[in-house]
Amino acid sequence: MKPAFFSGLLMLVLGALTAFAALVWLPHCAANPPMKCVWMTHAVAAAAGAVAVLGVLMQFADRGVAMGLQIANVVLGLLIIALATVVIGPCPNPLMKCHSTTEGALVIAGAVLAVAALADFWRLSRRR
Repeated sequence: MKPAFFSGLLMLVLGALTAFAALVWLPHCAANPPMKCVWMTHAVAAAAGAVAVLGVLMQFADRGVAMGLQIANVVLGLLIIALATVVIGPCPNPLMKCHSTTEGALVIAGAVLAVAALADFWRLSRRR
C-alpha cells in the first residue's frame, strides 16, 4: 500500500465535502443577476474539487509525489480562505446569510484543509 493512501482518502473526503457544502448546503443569494456570493461559492467549489482530485492521485503516488501534492493542497486551502474573504468575498451587507454564515464556514473549511495537508506533509517528510 502506498504511504499516502489514507491521507489521500482524507483529502478526497474533505475536498468533496467542502465542494458540496459550498454549492448545496451553505446559503448564498439567489438573485438575478447573480451576486458576489454565488461566484464565491462556485470558485470555492472548483478549488475544493481540485483538492478531491489531488486526493485521488495521492492514493496511487509515491512518497515524494505525495509530498508535492500535499503542498498543492495547502495552497488550495489557503486559496479557499482567500476566495471567501478578499479575492471575491460574500455580499457586502453583513446582515445577509452569505456574509454571516457562508464566509465563516468556508474560512474554517479552508483552514482545516490546509492544516491537514501540512500535517500530512510533515508526516511524509519524516518517514524514511
